[in-house]
Amino acid sequence: MQLEVEGVAAGYQRDIDILRGVSVIARPGMLTTIIGANGVGKSTLLKTIIGQLRPHAGRITYKGRDISGIQTRDLVATGIAYVAQRHALFRDMTVAENVEIATWAFRQDRPRARQAIQRVYERAPYLKDFAGRRAGLMSGGQQRLMQLELALMSDPDLILIDEPTVGLDPKRAATIYTHLRTLVAEEGRTILMVDQNVIAGVDVADYIYVLELGTNKLEGTKADFDAKYADTIAEWLL
Repeated sequence: MQLEVEGVAAGYQRDIDILRGVSVIARPGMLTTIIGANGVGKSTLLKTIIGQLRPHAGRITYKGRDISGIQTRDLVATGIAYVAQRHALFRDMTVAENVEIATWAFRQDRPRARQAIQRVYERAPYLKDFAGRRAGLMSGGQQRLMQLELALMSDPDLILIDEPTVGLDPKRAATIYTHLRTLVAEEGRTILMVDQNVIAGVDVADYIYVLELGTNKLEGTKADFDAKYADTIAEWLL
């Protein structure tokens, strides 16, 4: 049930690759973090996995199925959810309307849609309290948590997250990271996220990849990074 990215090359313009042979595995029931400087291809990798970009080399498999070049609209059917970097909410619509829209991919299955709506309000009671308010009036941290909860409405096995705490203050960022660990430790979700917050991204992870100029540079478990790469990480932060 793992996601495997093998030797993938992709980019935004013809003959100009951002990813140059990247390989990554998201292991079941683990939180895998991809770190690296701006422009190394972290977000590009997620966009390639979800089908917004087409790889022209390598392949991407999930649960043994080749999903290279999958249509983004088909993600939910494969058991994958994607949380974009920027707040992907309809800010001028109410929280309740956003919750309803989150069932769009399986809207024909009305019992499933009703159960998903009930479940999201049970998991996140504050959303029910704010149901009649415009989503854009919530704090940045509340909006980010809402994005995660909406992604969970399809009951995915794998969640792809792009920069989970971008733009948040340390306190609200810590709440997000704690929530992600809970999803893995208590619910058995698999998470693959990219993060520019090197310290927090490594600390919360089970397994870490470092990208540099569109290629793999380092990889290892949290223990490996604590034991072997602490000095390397410190150099990045200077």
